Amino acid sequence: MKRVETSRKLTELKELLQFDEKVLLIIHDNPDPDSVASAWAMELLLRSMKVQVDVAYGGSIGRAENRALLYNVDIDLRSIFTISAADYDLLLFLDCQPDSGNISFRLPEDKKIGIIDHHILNPNLGKIDFQDIREDFGATATIAYEYLLARNIKVETDLATALYYAIRTETEDLGRGVGKADREAYFKLHTKIDWDLLHRIVNSRVSPEYFRTMHKAIAGTCIYRNALVCSIGPIRHPDSVAEVADQMLRLENIEWVLCYAISKDQQMLFSLRSASPEFHMGELAQVIVAGIGTAGGHPQLAGGQVRDLDRFEGGAEEAGELLSKRFLRGINNSMKVGLPLVETHTE
Repeated sequence: MKRVETSRKLTELKELLQFDEKVLLIIHDNPDPDSVASAWAMELLLRSMKVQVDVAYGGSIGRAENRALLYNVDIDLRSIFTISAADYDLLLFLDCQPDSGNISFRLPEDKKIGIIDHHILNPNLGKIDFQDIREDFGATATIAYEYLLARNIKVETDLATALYYAIRTETEDLGRGVGKADREAYFKLHTKIDWDLLHRIVNSRVSPEYFRTMHKAIAGTCIYRNALVCSIGPIRHPDSVAEVADQMLRLENIEWVLCYAISKDQQMLFSLRSASPEFHMGELAQVIVAGIGTAGGHPQLAGGQVRDLDRFEGGAEEAGELLSKRFLRGINNSMKVGLPLVETHTE
């Protein structure tokens, strides 16, 4: 989208808001750098319009790098369960969409709704008062950065570092799902970042739980020619699934990855990854979860949820087998039995 289009969207957003109205920025339940940096940038933008702003999410933050980012940035995240949507005039979803499955929030009636995102638009949404969906962008942070530029807002060092890190992680250093705007933002921000802060985030220490999760993931992985299916089992932090999926895609000769796990609230969470553009992972995620859950994503990465596991006679095991079969069918992989990544030894 050209810069003039960003200015048009900015004008549209300004016209939607009145002086001193209250805006609630809603990011997804397990915030990643893209959602956090986008929220920080949009909070700054909206405050410049003389409106009140809060940022909320509904889940937890488990990944070490994400916790390190939050510890070092100037943004106050509130629990969605401690606030009332009735207190706000505009509910603005960032890096997520209403009823997409990755937000613990039910839309109230008679509220202005906005979306700024780079995921596939949910076709089942009702009336949306403002939307800026850019599927050709690799990161929502890039959209937020363009808004700041359009309003001539100075991007200080810490925010520049957060935005840079968001684009870097979301696009895997400009190697995944990247667009022209992402490249331009990446190199502009590169000259402004705090390298010590970036080092602290990237090299943040991980807990013993990280290695326990990776151990379970490796033991639960089977290979189907150029595809990999990983059953992790119970996890403490939902974002562990995506973290494992990213690591598994690094295995040589693997083009497709499905990882799934069971969260503390007994949901099945899954992530898809691809090293090939042959199939759109966001569309595939919606196919494999059709009728049993929700999903969304991008050409090379996606994720979703399966709730109410009790509906399956075999519980989580049956649900995982169904996801695996649909995944393999979706990528035209006919293998029925996978080869374990590692041998299991029994006494």
